[in-house]
Amino acid sequence: MLKASPGIVSREEVHASGEHSLEVELPFLQVVLGQVPLVPILMGSAGLEDAKHLADALADLSGRGDYLFVFSTDLSHYHSYDEAVSLDETTVNAILLETPHAVHQLFDRGQLEACGRGPIVASLLLAAKLGHLKRQLLSYANSGDTAGQPASVVGYAAIGMFNRPQTAADTLSPAAGQALVQAARVTLERSLARKDIPPIDLSTYSELKQAQGVFVTLRRHGELRGCIGRIETDEPLNQTVPLVAIEAALKDSRFAPVTAEELDEIHVEVSVLTPPVKVAHPGEIVAGRDGVVIEYSGHRGVFLPQVWDETGWTRVEFLRQLASQKAGLPPESWQQATLYVFQDQIFEEEPLPSAPTAH
Repeated sequence: MLKASPGIVSREEVHASGEHSLEVELPFLQVVLGQVPLVPILMGSAGLEDAKHLADALADLSGRGDYLFVFSTDLSHYHSYDEAVSLDETTVNAILLETPHAVHQLFDRGQLEACGRGPIVASLLLAAKLGHLKRQLLSYANSGDTAGQPASVVGYAAIGMFNRPQTAADTLSPAAGQALVQAARVTLERSLARKDIPPIDLSTYSELKQAQGVFVTLRRHGELRGCIGRIETDEPLNQTVPLVAIEAALKDSRFAPVTAEELDEIHVEVSVLTPPVKVAHPGEIVAGRDGVVIEYSGHRGVFLPQVWDETGWTRVEFLRQLASQKAGLPPESWQQATLYVFQDQIFEEEPLPSAPTAH
């Protein structure tokens, strides 16, 4: 990890200071796990970029062996018992239900309280990378439940992050997916730039003859430039993708039509959707994994799964914006609306060398 991650360094002095969280954690791990090798990491930052670097390093490590990752932090500090329970409930629910970016923003707004916000966000980023999207509260207590004074307590919780069963989203082979991306690109070049190039032959991929929802997303320098698709369709993918590629370029009402001069700076992304499934309660939506369709009073709108990370919205913000932005409804109408979820499999072009990284 030290060799692969410049941001992770070895400094003995941090363990000789007043910081003792690792020493507190160690006996518990030894009792539960026995004498297993342990790699202690002390995180001294609450920054999102540092959390991403740590998550990347740990994800890389996970591919080299069988690891259990334990992230430790206290929750609220020195409030009355009842106030601590209320504050900690808000923080725990955010960890259980929100995306890493949303949790980071909630900390920035002062709506969550925990001394180890950096490890919390890093744990959520790592869990997302590893596909551990199921989160479960195992236990909650504060020092007022043990030996502390109820007038001034410190909160604690144990939360597990587990594998979630694979969805049917990963149904296309990488080769077929890349063929769809190439077909979208060539369609744009032929139609907008009038280039005399042959269309991509998609007939050789039998899996592309199935009818499946699909969106084409266009970005310029990391910024959205157009996005249109079909949530559900009777047309096969090999026919739908060229059509929606043109629509994304010319018919997205939020943007002026894409011009031929822009094509060299356009990045093409194709999202193939699973069939939408109705949910009985918004709590069934998995933030960061699920795209959502809203239907209410003759209106309909959709957000793709990538909107979660692109915006950093909380679950409620996501649903309010879905209702107002995409369905033309009052923001709170999501509470009465019918909601459907789907997942997507994303295929995209290699990033353009001159384009800044999108966040």
